[in-house]
Amino acid sequence: MPGHGPATSSAPPGEGPAQIALPAKPNRVTAADRRAIDATLDRFIPAALERRSPETAWALAGPELRAGSSLAGWRKGSTPVPFYPARETTFHHWTTIDSGPGSVIFNLLLHPKAASKSLGSYVFAGQVVKRNRHWLVNRIYTIAIMNNGPNAREVGPADFAAPSGASQTPSGKTTLGGIGILPVVTILALVLLIPFSLAGIALWRARNWRRATRASAAGRPLPSLSDYHPAQPRSPAENDQQS
Repeated sequence: MPGHGPATSSAPPGEGPAQIALPAKPNRVTAADRRAIDATLDRFIPAALERRSPETAWALAGPELRAGSSLAGWRKGSTPVPFYPARETTFHHWTTIDSGPGSVIFNLLLHPKAASKSLGSYVFAGQVVKRNRHWLVNRIYTIAIMNNGPNAREVGPADFAAPSGASQTPSGKTTLGGIGILPVVTILALVLLIPFSLAGIALWRARNWRRATRASAAGRPLPSLSDYHPAQPRSPAENDQQS
């Protein structure tokens, strides 16, 4: 809340110089932990991604993968783990993205089996957590797909993002083509044509009325002065006789 006293521009004494907050450095994955994680992935990926053994996959799954699911559901195929038939038999080539006490986030590139010709290489992101001296796979999901074929390219999360506001129409191509602008021009022409048509009809009717009035006036002859006979005054005898 603002106070009523005057604001002070001097810093309070004893604060010392400003401190810069530096990001914490990730913990180094020891050789022993890496070997243990390798062993977990060598069992989990064939069991879970290739659906070889739901029981083994469930035993090596962390609390996040188990949340909202059950072993019975995993046996029926209802599992949050994506399906992928990997060509590799060992999975020691993962790269560390971040690590902390009892947690490692990694990326893993997998290639499809030769029978899966339409399937490209996938990059998976995952996390392993340490529980009771055992490493468990807490999450794993796809982050990039390398398509095969002549138009091979990598598809990742950025490909599904909304386009930026700075995107422009390609040069040489208009947003509204010649055929598309025809209805707009037609509507504008009709809007302008209606009032002009009404005004033209009104002027035409007024002109015809004036012509008809002049024609009728020209057809009637004016009375001549000879046809006009003013009344003659009566004589006194005619007045007495009428009386």
